[in-house]
Amino acid sequence: MEKAKEKKVLGIIALIIAIFALILSWVPIINNIAAIFAVLGIILGVIALVINRKNKKTIALIATILSVLSIIVVLATQGLYSKAIDDATGKSDKNVTSTASSTASSEKKDDTTKKTFKLNETVKQQNGLEIKVNNVKFTQGTEYTTPKAGTQFILVNVTLKNTGNKSVSYNPYDFKLDDNGNQTDMNSYAGNDEQGNPVVSDDLHSGTLQPNATVSGTLVSEGNPENDIKLASVDYDGEINWTISLK
Repeated sequence: MEKAKEKKVLGIIALIIAIFALILSWVPIINNIAAIFAVLGIILGVIALVINRKNKKTIALIATILSVLSIIVVLATQGLYSKAIDDATGKSDKNVTSTASSTASSEKKDDTTKKTFKLNETVKQQNGLEIKVNNVKFTQGTEYTTPKAGTQFILVNVTLKNTGNKSVSYNPYDFKLDDNGNQTDMNSYAGNDEQGNPVVSDDLHSGTLQPNATVSGTLVSEGNPENDIKLASVDYDGEINWTISLK
């Protein structure tokens, strides 16, 4: 016996709603509304199936299937959109963290590679050795010991302290006088005063400092006090590690 014709009104309404829900299900944010229409389409589709249980039910069945498909699409697309947002946010956070980390690292690097210091500043080398200039004196020399023409003896008293956990060697030849870019050793002899006493009695010699040990001494060179004079730490290849202004 052939089934009776399908009662189409409710099925058609369910189908229209299902199609509308399926279209909206692909659109971000709006697909939340699509889920509501899909649920409504399922309800109407099921009712249409019940009404047509003894009749043909093609439209009602299609409407119900499309409504269910709409909900599946909504869930799938929302999952994809959420992942995309999370990925974008995570990447942004990573960039911010990386930038902050890079900035901090750069600041730290700038601090440890600072090359120019003022007279009252302390230099701390990577090996833990601290160098501080205590005072700077200028002298024209004595009757028998004079500096080169246009210069004076420059007496630089320094204190070295080992703040590291290993012994550190030091040598007066580790330092040079930088006089407007002209670098000379600080091993000049300033002579004796009128009483026969050495002008400099605490020359800095070479040695080794144990952790927490300190040593003070005076370095002597010749330069023009009117120039830009500095105490410089210079590598064997001539590269300047740092300078301290002596004025």
